[in-house]
Amino acid sequence: MNAPSPRPARRGIVAAALASVLLAIPIGFASPAQAAPPEHPVAKYVALGDSLAAGQGAGVPLDACLRTGAGYANLLDEMPRLNLLRNAGCSGATIGDVAGSQLGQVNRGTTLVTITAGAGDLGIGDVYAACVPDPSSLACAAAYGAAVEVLESGAVTTRMSGLVAAVHARSPQAQILVTGYPIPFDGAVPGLPTLIDQAVATLNGQVAAGVASAAATGSPTVFVPVADAFAGHGAEAGPAAWLGSNPLDPVTFLHPNAAGYAAYAEVVHDAYLEVAP
Repeated sequence: MNAPSPRPARRGIVAAALASVLLAIPIGFASPAQAAPPEHPVAKYVALGDSLAAGQGAGVPLDACLRTGAGYANLLDEMPRLNLLRNAGCSGATIGDVAGSQLGQVNRGTTLVTITAGAGDLGIGDVYAACVPDPSSLACAAAYGAAVEVLESGAVTTRMSGLVAAVHARSPQAQILVTGYPIPFDGAVPGLPTLIDQAVATLNGQVAAGVASAAATGSPTVFVPVADAFAGHGAEAGPAAWLGSNPLDPVTFLHPNAAGYAAYAEVVHDAYLEVAP
């Protein structure tokens, strides 16, 4: 019987040695790195609401709704992965106006909606118009009394909850961000301005309650407060003011200027990043 040939064993030893050498030689590429997490998809964005949604006060009005190119919706459009499709915001719009004439701007393809509304329900513009010339007039008392009556009724909460639910029904995939309002005089001016500040603070609370009610029934919505961001920048803050301070200019008075809308955009953008898919 012939003895087994040693060649297969030697070939195995040589192959193992060669493999060790090859593994020790850099060959110019490494194993694939772990895949980076996907970025947020581009948001298909629609803005709804009143004069603050429109951007009133930040430049020359572009249309009858007093929209400008420097409102917070336009500033959000300049940020990565946010695509503003339409800004339906219009000066003086109430929550009912948004539901009646702006809601059609959102559809099943919309993935982000912002809403700023509620001040129109109080007739804040009427209060300013009546009270700025003469805070002691009967017209001022009537206008302010009407605003207080709306607040005391709780109607803003009910209306906002219904509006958010209606947006969700039309656009089930959309994240809905509902903003609050700055406190106009920052608590710095006694008399009527202080009463206005208190009314706006109450309004913010009722808008937030409406958002919470809608969220409890399944609408993907959050309230975005802005009052803290505007602290120290009210209409009486001089050069630091982010709100128009001239009561003789109804277009800019108590509306954010360019710096104010930039602050709005930053707060809204931060809120969006917290909930973005």
